[in-house]
Amino acid sequence: MNTAQQRARLVELLGDSLLASPWLARLGRISFLGTLDAHPRSRRASTRLEHSFGVATLAREASVSLELQPELARLFVAACLLHDVGHYPLSHAAEPAFTKLLGASHHDVGRWIVLGDGPIPRQRSLRPVLEQANIDPDATWAIIDRSEALDPSLVPLAELLKAPINLDTLEGIHRVARDFRLRRTKLPERIFTWVDGELGISRAALPAMDRFWALKDHAYDRVINLPSNILAEARLCELVAAKLDRDDPEILDSLDLFDDPALRRRLGAEALTRALLDGGEDGDYELWTSEAYGEIVGSAQTHAGGERRPVLVRTRKRYFVDPGVEPGERGLPLRSWATRFRHERTQGWLVSRRQDQLSLPGLRPSLAPSLDTSLDAPEF
Repeated sequence: MNTAQQRARLVELLGDSLLASPWLARLGRISFLGTLDAHPRSRRASTRLEHSFGVATLAREASVSLELQPELARLFVAACLLHDVGHYPLSHAAEPAFTKLLGASHHDVGRWIVLGDGPIPRQRSLRPVLEQANIDPDATWAIIDRSEALDPSLVPLAELLKAPINLDTLEGIHRVARDFRLRRTKLPERIFTWVDGELGISRAALPAMDRFWALKDHAYDRVINLPSNILAEARLCELVAAKLDRDDPEILDSLDLFDDPALRRRLGAEALTRALLDGGEDGDYELWTSEAYGEIVGSAQTHAGGERRPVLVRTRKRYFVDPGVEPGERGLPLRSWATRFRHERTQGWLVSRRQDQLSLPGLRPSLAPSLDTSLDAPEF
C-alpha cells in the first residue's frame, strides 16, 4: 500500500481535519533517517510523515486482529499516527543537541502539540482538532506516553508502542531495510492476538517476528551504526549547539514551521553540507566493541604501542532471540516478549584506521564530543 492509499484510509477512519493539520504536514518536511539520507547506499529518503502513516496503518490492522470496538480503534490509530509529531528537524540525528538546547526531547514536544500545554498554546495545538473529531486528546497522549494514569483497558494498546515488538519499530526497521536494500521478509497480516486475556503474538506470526528481530540487529549493525553516520550525527549536534540560541523565540513560536529546510537556513547550507554524512568515512573509521579495548581505554594507557585512540564513544545495542522461551497454544503472551526478544547494551568506540585521524573530522578539536559522553544509537 503506497502513502496516498494509507492516507486515504486514515482519512476514512479519523477524518480529514487531523490529517490536514499543519503539525502533520510539518512531518512531511522532516527526514526519517536524517544524516543517513546522504549515504551512498541509501536507495531513497523517507519522511517522518511516511513513517507515521505506516505505523498508523499497522495500528489499523492490529485493531482488526484484536477485534477492537470502533471508537477504541480510532483512538488507538490516532495515537499511533501522532506518536512522532514532536520530532525535531532531521529526526534523531540532531536530537541530543536540541534536547540540551531547549530542555525538551521530541517526546516532550509531542505532548505540547497534542495537549496544548507548555510553550504551545491550546488554540495552536491538536487538542481542538482531536476534540472536533471526537477523539479524546488526553487518552491519545496517555497511549503514546504509556502514562501511569492510563485506563487499564488502554494499557495493551500502549504496549503496542512500547513493548519489544512494537508497531513503531516494526515499521521503522522495515523502512530502514527497504531504503538501504537489506533483505527483509513481509510482515504477516495478523501479528497480534489475545492469549488468555493478555495481549500476545499469534503462534503463526512468531517465526516472522523472530526474523524481524534478527533484521533489527542487522539494520543497526549495517546502517544505524555506520561510522560515517556516527560522525555525521556528532558534527551536526556540535553545529546546532554552536549556531542556535536556546533563547531564540522563533523556534518555539514557529515550531510548526521548524523543519529540515528551516534548519538548513538557520545553520547555513554550506555549513550543514560540511557537517552531514561522508560515506567515505566508513573506510577510515571502525566501531570497536571488544571488552579488552574498553579496558585499555579505561586504564588510560598510552597509545605509543600502536593502540588507536577512540574518537567517539557509542552505546550499542545487539538484538537476539531466545528460542527457549516458547509460546503457548495460541501464541506468546506479552509477559514473555522481553525474554524471547532480548537485547544487550555494549560500549563501542569509534576508532580511526589511521594514526593521523585522532579528532572528529570537520570540527575543531576543541569542539569534539568528550569521550566521557556515550552517545546512544536512536530507537525507531
